[in-house]
Amino acid sequence: MSEFTIAELMVCRIAAEMEERGVTVLGSFTPLAYASYMLAKRTHTPDAYMIGYNALGMPPVELAFMGAEAAAYKASTARWGFLAAVNVVHLANRGNVEAVSSAQIDGSGSINLSVIGDYAKPKVRLPGGIGAPEVVQNYRTMLAYFGRHDRRVLTEKVDFATGGRWPIDPRERAQRGLQDGPTKIITPMCVLIRDSPEPFRIESLHGGATVDEVIASTGFELVVPADTPPQTPAPTPEQLSLLRSEIDPFGTIQFDFMSGRERVDYLAEVIEREWQRAVDALDDRGSA
Repeated sequence: MSEFTIAELMVCRIAAEMEERGVTVLGSFTPLAYASYMLAKRTHTPDAYMIGYNALGMPPVELAFMGAEAAAYKASTARWGFLAAVNVVHLANRGNVEAVSSAQIDGSGSINLSVIGDYAKPKVRLPGGIGAPEVVQNYRTMLAYFGRHDRRVLTEKVDFATGGRWPIDPRERAQRGLQDGPTKIITPMCVLIRDSPEPFRIESLHGGATVDEVIASTGFELVVPADTPPQTPAPTPEQLSLLRSEIDPFGTIQFDFMSGRERVDYLAEVIEREWQRAVDALDDRGSA
């Protein structure tokens, strides 16, 4: 089981950021991020405390567009509202890591979930930040991931700063009562990291990506290590088996790499498969 997709590689890399301290919040349902949390919970962080869909202490669940939310609530310790999550976790500096996917990010670490173009007359109106500004500022690690790596996404300056992480210097953050930790960007080409006021640097490269390709595809300045950056670790056979057979059997992680038009057809296909499995299960129960 040595062959893997870039989506599976990114899932494993995001999962590696999860630890058993603090709280991991799952935010809105983005399949690739959710798969990463479930994988970490099933492997190296079994005791990590997760909050998803406002379900407290949720266990690992199988990803499904129709069933994941119900599964999370059914087996969770308790439930609460969004305002409580903001006050108790986000603003109280209890968050460990939450992966955020936005439309743009720039060299300062600012993310854009609001608009493309002028705010008054945008080309595209995006869903907005909801809790993202608190997450990227107050959590121990700011983790951003993208299904594309080009200068439109990793841009020189975001069209609108929905949120960001300031200051960067560990001492300045400590003086403001903020957790000290890095900003990391995970893309189909590489992992970028910023843990000081210096620009982002290349931490690792995926597969056949090169330093020159990463630089050419990034709209902001990058620090290139003196030595060639290492390769991002490949998924293990155990990780791939868990992902494909138990965590994401419907392949929902591909959703993050599709255009809007492709997503419509793909979503319909996955929902049909989920529904058919439910019908088959009911038929089997009736005939038992």
